[in-house]
Amino acid sequence: MQTVTDKTVRPAQFYLKTERTFTGIRKYSWVLVPIVAFGSLYYPLLGLFVFAIMLVIMGSGFFQGRYWCGNLCPHGSLFDKVSMSASRFIKIPRIFKSPVTRWVFFAIYMFMFFVRLARVMPLWGNPEFMGKFGMLMGKQYLVMPTVLGFALSMLNPRSWCSFCPMGSLGHVFYKLGKVTKLNHGFDKKVTIASTDKCHKCATCARVCPVQLSPFQNFDGNNQFNSELCIRCGTCVANCPANQLQLATAKEADYLKQTTVLEGYEKRTPVRAVIEKIEQISPSVREFTFRMDADRNTGRKIEYAPGQFVLIKVSDEPEMYRAYSISSRTPDDPDRLSVTVQKKEGGYASDIVFRDFTEGMQVQLEGPMGRDLVVDKKADKVLFIGGGIGITPFVPIVKDISENPGRITKAVLLYGVNREGDFLYDSFFEDAGKRSDVFEYVRTVAWPGEDWKGNTGFVTESLKNMDLKGWKIYMCGPPPMVKAVLRTLEEM
Repeated sequence: MQTVTDKTVRPAQFYLKTERTFTGIRKYSWVLVPIVAFGSLYYPLLGLFVFAIMLVIMGSGFFQGRYWCGNLCPHGSLFDKVSMSASRFIKIPRIFKSPVTRWVFFAIYMFMFFVRLARVMPLWGNPEFMGKFGMLMGKQYLVMPTVLGFALSMLNPRSWCSFCPMGSLGHVFYKLGKVTKLNHGFDKKVTIASTDKCHKCATCARVCPVQLSPFQNFDGNNQFNSELCIRCGTCVANCPANQLQLATAKEADYLKQTTVLEGYEKRTPVRAVIEKIEQISPSVREFTFRMDADRNTGRKIEYAPGQFVLIKVSDEPEMYRAYSISSRTPDDPDRLSVTVQKKEGGYASDIVFRDFTEGMQVQLEGPMGRDLVVDKKADKVLFIGGGIGITPFVPIVKDISENPGRITKAVLLYGVNREGDFLYDSFFEDAGKRSDVFEYVRTVAWPGEDWKGNTGFVTESLKNMDLKGWKIYMCGPPPMVKAVLRTLEEM
C-alpha cells in the first residue's frame, strides 16, 4: 500500500520569502554597511564603528544570545531588505551550517583582529592610532561580511549568518551567560503556548532566516533552546495557529500552566486510508478518510462539528496541514472528510493534489479546535463563510438542522466572488428546506447578469441585519474576517 511517507519535499520549494523587517532598525540599518565598509577607506575613523559593534554583540550576546543578528545587525538588514528579492532562496549548504566551518571562520576572524591590533599598538598614544585602527577594522568589515556575505545572500539571504564570526562572538558570550546563569531572567526564546496546539505545519521552519526547525525541538518548558536562534520573531509573526511568542523561562512556565486546552484534549494520531476523492470544483477536492487502518489500536478521531484535523503531507521534512472537517455524515465514527482547495503556489495543496490517491494510507491527528464548535445553549446563531472557509459549516449545519438544542434560529451567510464559486450549495439549500431552524443566505460580490440573489460582500448583508442577541461564528479568508469584524464593531 502506498503511503504519504513515500513522498519527500523538494528543498527549493520549501523556504518562503516573507517579511522580516518588522522595525525601523531592521528596515533601514543596512545603509550603514556601505557607509562604514567603503567610507572607512576614505574616513578611517568610521571603521571604529566596527569595534563598537563588537562590544554591543558581546553585551547583547551575554544576555540574549544572537539577538543582535536578528534585530540590530546592519548586514542582517541588508540581506533581508535588499538581497531578499534577488536571492534564489535555496537550502543553505550543509558546509555553511557545520560547527567546524563556523568556528574556523571565527578563529580566522579573531586572529585577523588581533594581528591588526598588534600592528597599530605601537602607535598607542599617538594621534594616528585611532585612524589606523579604524581603517584596519573597516577593511575587515568590508572583505568578509560585506563582499562575501552579500555574494552568499544570492543563494539564501542569511547564508553568511550560518558562520558569521560576529554571530559566533555573540554565541561565545551567550554560553558564558548560561554558565554563570546571569542571563536567565533576560533570555527570551521562541516559546509555544502548548505543543498540543501546534499544527506541525513547518511554517516556522520555512520562514526561519537561518533555517532552524522550532516545531520539532521544543523542550519540556515549551521553549526552543537552539543557541543558533537569532530571536528575530519571524516565526512568531507567521505562525498560522498564532501560538508562538518570545518569552523568558519564567514567562514560558506561566504560559504553560495557564493555557486552556479545551478542544485539543482528545488529539491523537490515527492512521487512515483515503477511501474516496471527489472533485467538487476545478480547484477543489473532497477527500474522505476511513479510519479502520488503526483497527489494531482502536484509535479513531472523535470530533465535534466545527473542529479540524491535521493531515501529514510530507515525511522528510515532517509537515502536516490543518483542514476543517467537512463531513456531510458527522455521525459516522469510521469516516471523516476534508475539502482542499488547490492554491497557486500552494506548497501543501500541490502535494495533496499531485500525490494523494484513493487507497493511500495517511497519518491524521485530531480533533483540534474549539472556536467553531457551536454553543447550542444560544438562542440565535449566525454563521459567516467565505470561499473555502465554508467547509467547517457543512457538518455544523447538518448537526444544527437535526439537533438544534436550544437554538431557535440559525442563519448561514455565505459570500463568494462569482456565483460559480459556491461549494456544497445544494446541500445547504436542502438543509434550509428541511429545517425549521436553519436559513441559508447567499451573496455574490461580482455577479453575472442572470444572478437574482444578494450582491456585494458579506459585510453589505450584515448591515441589513439586527444582530442583537446573536452569537456569531465565521471562517474565511483573512480580508473577509477583518472586514466583518470592522463592520460588527461599527454596528
